[in-house]
Amino acid sequence: MFIEDTIFYRPDWKWHNFLKYLINNLRKYNCLEKRIPSQYSYKDSTYGSKKSKKKVNLSTWGVMHKKRIQFARAVCINSPNYSVLNFLIIPNTIYNIPFFGVDFVSLPNRYLLVLDFQPSLIIENQYSKELLEKLIKIKTSCHSSLPIAEKMSSDVARFFSPGLIWSKLPKKESSDFLIANQLYSSFTEYLTLYLEILFESQESNLEMQKELIKGQNNYLQYRRDNDPARPMLSSLFGKEFTESLIKEVLFTT
Repeated sequence: MFIEDTIFYRPDWKWHNFLKYLINNLRKYNCLEKRIPSQYSYKDSTYGSKKSKKKVNLSTWGVMHKKRIQFARAVCINSPNYSVLNFLIIPNTIYNIPFFGVDFVSLPNRYLLVLDFQPSLIIENQYSKELLEKLIKIKTSCHSSLPIAEKMSSDVARFFSPGLIWSKLPKKESSDFLIANQLYSSFTEYLTLYLEILFESQESNLEMQKELIKGQNNYLQYRRDNDPARPMLSSLFGKEFTESLIKEVLFTT
């Protein structure tokens, strides 16, 4: 099933405009869709008690680029209680470029919003002063409207940049307005900047490429071991499917 034929391309899914923007822009850069195993590309399931079963849909869309992108994937979830867009670009380790990470989650009572250029090396080895200034400018503009969530622990914070957009919003109309306007605007700026940098970057030397491989593997292993979405996914799809999704799709190259 093509993702364009699912609920994730329709206005009744919370993040449809974000997903469309992602897909359209990656296609502009001649990224090629990567075949996702059928059990992950689209899945219908139910969750909850016998007396109140709820339906949940999951779809995964992925692309690659012959030189620049090892794997980029969007995992989308829709249900009465949860609505999720989780997106990650894993750049080719020929280039000294961070990951591009998105985690937009609608929970029963609030929204969790994460948007960042996520480092695979220490900040000073991967971000130029100019890039950090651009990211922080977008972040500052976004957080002039969206509240900043609590500080992350040092163990988690090492995988985020100084340009991290990180917010929690209550489920109400004013939050929906902020998401549709301020967050969407910042998101489009972030993605546009990321793709420009990725596709204009020069190849790194072999020593740096080895460091990038090591750094990416460390990040992906950490996420496989500590993905905070694991409890939610397990409650929706069961533990066995969740573990295979995390290991085979979400954090693999």
